[in-house]
Amino acid sequence: MRIVGLLLAVVAFGCGSSEGSPCSTPDAVECSGAKTMLVCEGSKWAAYACPSCAGNKCDWKGVTTGSGCPRIADTYGTCNYDGRLVGCFWSSSADAGVFVESACAACVAGKSIEELGKCSGGRCSCQ
Repeated sequence: MRIVGLLLAVVAFGCGSSEGSPCSTPDAVECSGAKTMLVCEGSKWAAYACPSCAGNKCDWKGVTTGSGCPRIADTYGTCNYDGRLVGCFWSSSADAGVFVESACAACVAGKSIEELGKCSGGRCSCQ
């Protein structure tokens, strides 16, 4: 009888957020497993592949070019190779983002632009 009550409680309250379920805090972030990040976009959770997700933070190092990215990552960049940046390019006209690769003089393999101290005032630079 106790097991049935426990199962009913789990079903009634759910097991956490999931893609497409409602959310109320825009840009809120949660990890849904070790490789999926959920972002509250509009009023629903959207899922993004994340190389390493824990708690409410995605470590984008190792993200592949062409992967989708959330608007909240539009200033992020990771250096997969010396002189090459993989960064989130967000297009408001398409209401979507994608990771693209470009030249970046400041890039050092295995580091993010943030780790290299190349960000200030919400913007990052490859100089």
